Amino acid sequence: MSYKRLIPHCRDTQLLLSQAQDSNLSALTRARVRIHLWTCTACTRFSQQLSFIRQAMKRLDKD
Repeated sequence: MSYKRLIPHCRDTQLLLSQAQDSNLSALTRARVRIHLWTCTACTRFSQQLSFIRQAMKRLDKD
């Protein structure tokens, strides 16, 4: 298997990051996402935005 197949594309990474909000990803998938995030600032920002939105929604739920 080539290394490029191990690292998901941005679209796949963003989908996986969204799925990870609601369910656990396998260890291999989490590793693949982390590798992609090390090399992609856009997806890193997307991940940070997801976290921000999730935290904001939790705060709204408490009110």
